[in-house]
Amino acid sequence: MYDKKTVQVAQRLVLHDSLRTYKVKNSRFNLAGQAKETPTKKGAIALFSSKESMQKSHGVVVTSFEALGAIADRMTHWTPNTFNWLGYTQKRANVRGHREDNLAQINTLVVDIDFADAQERDAREQEVLGAVTVADLFIPTMILRTAKGYHVYYVFDHPMFLRKKRGQFPVLKAAQKMSSFVRQWIQERVAGVDVGCNNFGIFRIPRQDNLVFFDAHMLVQVSALMKWSQYYATQVPVTKPDNRQVISLAPDEGRQVDQAWFKALLEVTTVKSGQGLARHNTVLTLALAMYQSKISQQRARDVLDVFNSNLHDPLADREVVQCVRDAYSGNYRGQH
Repeated sequence: MYDKKTVQVAQRLVLHDSLRTYKVKNSRFNLAGQAKETPTKKGAIALFSSKESMQKSHGVVVTSFEALGAIADRMTHWTPNTFNWLGYTQKRANVRGHREDNLAQINTLVVDIDFADAQERDAREQEVLGAVTVADLFIPTMILRTAKGYHVYYVFDHPMFLRKKRGQFPVLKAAQKMSSFVRQWIQERVAGVDVGCNNFGIFRIPRQDNLVFFDAHMLVQVSALMKWSQYYATQVPVTKPDNRQVISLAPDEGRQVDQAWFKALLEVTTVKSGQGLARHNTVLTLALAMYQSKISQQRARDVLDVFNSNLHDPLADREVVQCVRDAYSGNYRGQH
């Protein structure tokens, strides 16, 4: 087991100095407000106290390492990549703003490996450890044990900062490709890799009770990973030749998400407002199907964020959020 100090080092290593050192208000360490922050821009992350809270977006917004240190050992999940800002909905019911187009920087890739249960997880630990050194080049910075599997962190040697160009985020697209190829490479060597989860979403936070492996020197060089990804793309067939993100939901007989119409609708990219089935109605239809299929609201949001980003003419993020809220309000009967 790693000690508390090492766990804190691991947390800070992931975040790459992207938070303030001290709380803006009520700091216990910067009482006179005299200590100056570094001039680089700071952002925000979100933490969650349980998987259930995460699925409902009931979390805590953190903007300083002081605040992180005060609550981290009581949290189970976090956003290891830093956002420009995060806030709360009315009455602080939910965290808002944790979407990919609000990312300030990408600090790490995380691979989620999930098995049937904890027993299989433990039985296959050595298999996992032998499969996560990608192409004999990229060694994980740390590995966390989850309820039924592992979260494998590849922390970058320096962050990938997002800048919008001509309405797009080229750095985000590049990072998504790298993440997809890393997952695909590992999936070929060990079963259980979730290739469809949000590339830069919510994952387990390093704690004393879940940190299996950590080496602060094992940082992944972004330029090397990018070159390897370009090479790997020429060697293997890619799931989506147009480089769109893959949307994946586990099969379960009887659910609308497993029906042909739902899967076909997920592949649509040219829905336009006012033409046939409008974009808003399409998103709402998909959200209702996931609500009927008992997919968590947060998972539905992640899937529809990906679907919307694949549209040639996407909706505003707030409209996607509202569609999910409407569908999960229980006021619609859904698709039958």
